[in-house]
Amino acid sequence: MESNSLISVIIPTYNRAHVLDATLKSIENQTYRLWECIVVDDGSTDGTASLVNSFLQRDPRFQYIHRPTSRPKGPSACRNYGYEHSKGEYIQWFDSDDLMHPEKLKVKLEFALKKEAEVIIDDHSESDIFQAPQIINTECFTSAEFYIDFILGKKPVITNDVMLKRAIINEERFDEHLWKGEEFEFFGRIFQQKLTYCFLDVALTCYRISPDSISISPKQSESLIYLSKILQKRHFENPLIVAKAKRQGRKTYKTLIKANKLNWILSDFKFFKECYHKSTMVFMLYIAYNTITKRGFDKMKPKNDG
Repeated sequence: MESNSLISVIIPTYNRAHVLDATLKSIENQTYRLWECIVVDDGSTDGTASLVNSFLQRDPRFQYIHRPTSRPKGPSACRNYGYEHSKGEYIQWFDSDDLMHPEKLKVKLEFALKKEAEVIIDDHSESDIFQAPQIINTECFTSAEFYIDFILGKKPVITNDVMLKRAIINEERFDEHLWKGEEFEFFGRIFQQKLTYCFLDVALTCYRISPDSISISPKQSESLIYLSKILQKRHFENPLIVAKAKRQGRKTYKTLIKANKLNWILSDFKFFKECYHKSTMVFMLYIAYNTITKRGFDKMKPKNDG
């Protein structure tokens, strides 16, 4: 199916020159040719500029911009800034250490047009040996309530999986306070509209984990606490979402205890206490016990917890 739709690929990056070359080559090798790739630098001090400039010199579809100092550091601000500079009818955010199947954009756009879908979601794997997609099983539907299943984890996705039609983004942006789970929070807001979804049962991204991945940022726990709070506030009328958010809070508490981050727990004492449904005195005793023994977490869980 022929199309003249521009797809904007937006990539935040920070000191990733050692992996970014392969990522950009995988975009350069897309069989669908009508794309722009906007690389947003978060303040790199390695060879990122030289690397990206080598792509700019041979292919004008690449753009290289820098997060302004007026915006907070982090992937969310970079994604937002890249989006604000993009022109595509479809938006595909991507990570700077992953690889695209050569037909990723072509296949996703074909299904977007064929199914009149505003959200097109493929899969990913850790293998860089791509199988050429031939027969692709799909699940397509229209829903205004899908966001509930998404937040509850029934349809998990990562940033690279999702391509959105620009028209549905409107004024929504990634929450720039978040360094972890930012795509989960963002998509959870986008999906609260009545939209047509098309899930493709094919891995079109090689998901690579490197030692300096954003996904293992030291800011992870801080972001997860913040995310749990806003989910509880935003969806206070949905007990399933509130319960899931509190479970995440309890997981974060356990992580912090084991990492001896007692000051973090005390700074969010009320939040963690409410995640466990404990009184102040009982929770303080548990904190002392957990800190000394690094055990007892299962005994703390509310009786009705799943």
